[in-house]
Amino acid sequence: MSKQTKIPPAPLSCYDNLEDTLGYAWSLLARGVKDRKSAFHTPTVATIGIDDAPHLRTVVLRGCDVEQQRLRFHTDKRSAKVLEMSAKPDAAIHCYDAGLKIQLRLGVELKLIDGTGFDEAWTATRPMSRECYQVTTAPGTPIEDPYEAIFDASTTQDGEINFAPVAAEVKTMEWLYLAAKGHRRAYFDLTQTPVKMAWLVP
Repeated sequence: MSKQTKIPPAPLSCYDNLEDTLGYAWSLLARGVKDRKSAFHTPTVATIGIDDAPHLRTVVLRGCDVEQQRLRFHTDKRSAKVLEMSAKPDAAIHCYDAGLKIQLRLGVELKLIDGTGFDEAWTATRPMSRECYQVTTAPGTPIEDPYEAIFDASTTQDGEINFAPVAAEVKTMEWLYLAAKGHRRAYFDLTQTPVKMAWLVP
């Protein structure tokens, strides 16, 4: 065998098993919360704007509750996405890991977290992250000069008054695995009990 001949990597252990595929997908999302180097740490969220056009943003994945089928990210309560999700809570989340060659497309319902959940999310937020919410004017506000964006911890209660943790209730999940042996694509409807699972043509 030539030294330059490359042996294709063995497929994932979940390659031909729908239940294991779903479990592996959730494990990637859970890892994305803690591992900053994971591609799943910064998914893209798609909402429908008040102009009825789709809008995309990259967010940081802050929580993953597999049992509750829920993800969490944080935003500024004055941001456009909060207004959009209030009017149309149905949204989508996209993740892609080029190394693993895995894509996840999630159908979700977005909800603001309040009460104890809010307190827990705020308490766990690092000081450096809190600075994002200390800006005195709403994100996206037109300004003539970048220095007009003022950050003031005292008037924003360290940023807490602008902080908005968001829960993404996962309703559906579509998996795509680009394997050398042959691609695998699957669909999961998490609103069904038990979860409805099906293979799809890649």
